[in-house]
Amino acid sequence: MSEKTVLSEKHGPIAIVTLNRPKNLNALSADLVSECLLALHTLEHDDTVRVVILTGAGRAFCAGGDLGSLDALSTADERRRFIAKAAAIVKLLAAMSKPVIAMVNGVAAGAGFNLALACDLAYAAEGVRFIQSFANVGLSPDCGGFYLLPKTVGLAKAKELMFTARPVDAAEAKALGIVNDVYPPEELEKQVMATAEAIAAKAPLGIAMTKKAVNNYGATLEETLTFEEMASSMLLGTEDFREGVCAFNEKRPPKFQGK
Repeated sequence: MSEKTVLSEKHGPIAIVTLNRPKNLNALSADLVSECLLALHTLEHDDTVRVVILTGAGRAFCAGGDLGSLDALSTADERRRFIAKAAAIVKLLAAMSKPVIAMVNGVAAGAGFNLALACDLAYAAEGVRFIQSFANVGLSPDCGGFYLLPKTVGLAKAKELMFTARPVDAAEAKALGIVNDVYPPEELEKQVMATAEAIAAKAPLGIAMTKKAVNNYGATLEETLTFEEMASSMLLGTEDFREGVCAFNEKRPPKFQGK
């Protein structure tokens, strides 16, 4: 029986999804893409999970598409279907009601870079490099790169990183807003888990609404105010809101149930 290319484990309300092709630097194969989609879909529908962490096994986060697998795609339709299925991971990361944190333990290249950008938060280990490596192998960005990178670093910087395919170290990645923070490798998981635990303790319905609104980055002010009206009126009627008020008045931490 072949080894699973994606591992999923739960630690209370936090789930860790690990890309598991360490010998191939967790490059995206057909099996890995399918297993990653299944794992994320399963966690989205698991009411006990409030935060998802995405990371890689071994010394890489994800080195992008598996070049051998890509080269073996013999027809235009096969190539299109593979790219579309990989892109479905990005769509799901954005659409999930639960925050997803990229724990970037090693190199994030090509589509791997863009998977990290697609997560809600990202934290990297010192020494990690991010590379928009597509131009090095005759390709252009996929997995949402044309949308995600300019939105994160600005249009001119995105063009520079795409055109030159130069590596960005963890410190520059933090300065550019690609990652929220950088930690020594031995502290990365501890620090990311602490952030995940802090988020998991908040009201999940409110977090879900917040993620949906913030991800709708191009909305007009009028559209945003309309969404806020709908979201706030709904949330004001939840048990979590009543628990939050009680906890505030009683000067104790709230215990949110997602109801």
